[in-house]
This record gives sequence, structure tokens and C-alpha cells, in this order.
Amino acid sequence: MEGSDEVLAGRAAAGDMEAFESLVNRHRLGVYRLARSITGNHDDADDAAQETFVRVFRALETYDPTRPFKAWLKRIASNTSLNILRSSRARSSRTVECDPPDLPDPSPGADQELEAGQTASGVQEALDAMPADLKATLLLRAVEGMSYRDIAGATGVRVGTVMSRLSRARLRILESLENPGTGGKRSAEK
Repeated sequence: MEGSDEVLAGRAAAGDMEAFESLVNRHRLGVYRLARSITGNHDDADDAAQETFVRVFRALETYDPTRPFKAWLKRIASNTSLNILRSSRARSSRTVECDPPDLPDPSPGADQELEAGQTASGVQEALDAMPADLKATLLLRAVEGMSYRDIAGATGVRVGTVMSRLSRARLRILESLENPGTGGKRSAEK
């Protein structure tokens, strides 16, 4: 179905299910990617994406078609993903998962691959330990490529808050890479 997102959202709000289906088809991959980057796993991301579109459908009557639909959708997706991440962390706080260690490859170039793997592991460790608001802000910027203003709209905070959250999130990642095993937390924070 042709038309801008804003036009389709208006039609969907008036009961046009084909228009809503077109919106879902246009944005489901982007919503899933955003949810996956925030939640960190497929199952939670899938739940968050489905819940996002349920919430969008229920809230279509409140959507202002003079504002960008995509920013409105990402705000709902971000909030839904954060809620699922929080509940998932609460459920898993009682369990500990351990992956078997990766053994280095003795072939040429293994040192570089090992170092890259350690860097990726350090970044992931910092992301996992990061508060949800910092993680979401960082991922909206780094993965989704959103502007500070769009992130502010999607998360419901001021641009200055976005900037400070990004700064704190980046600092945690750097600290995690410099001090493996800390999750990016300064020793004074422990």
C-alpha cells in the first residue's frame, strides 16, 4: 500500500487494517533490530516487537499525524524493549549463565582475532552491566544512527540528558576495556 507513514497511520486510526498492516510490514525489521539491540536476545526482542505493534495499534487514535510517525514508533519500541529488558533481568537475576571459553586459534593472525574477541567481549560486558537508560540511549545512537534530537523524542528526555547519557555510556565502555571484569564500573562505584 502506497502513502507516507503519517497518512497510513491516519487511515489505520480510522479502522483501515490494510494501512496498519502496511505500517507493520514497513517497520517490523527496524523495530525488531532496535528491540534486539536493547534486550540482547532474540526471544525478548521478538516479544518486544510484537508488544510494540500491539501498543501502537491501541494508541493510534492518540498519534498526531503532523509529527513523524517513525520517531513515535521508535519511542514506543524503545520503552517496550526497556520494560521487557527490566523484567527479563529481574527473572534472570537468580540464574548465572556461563559460556565455555573460546580457545585461541594457533594459526597466523590469531593474536589479532583474540584481541578483537576480547574487545567485543569487553564491550558486551559493559553493555550488560549498564543501566537500561544508558544502554538504550547508546544503542539508539550507535545502532540505529538516530540524532540526539530524535533520541530525545524517542526516550522522552531533553537533548542535554541524551548527551550526558551517551557520555556516561561511552565512559563505561572505555573503563570496561581498560579494566576487564568491572563491567565499566569505576572502582569508586563498587
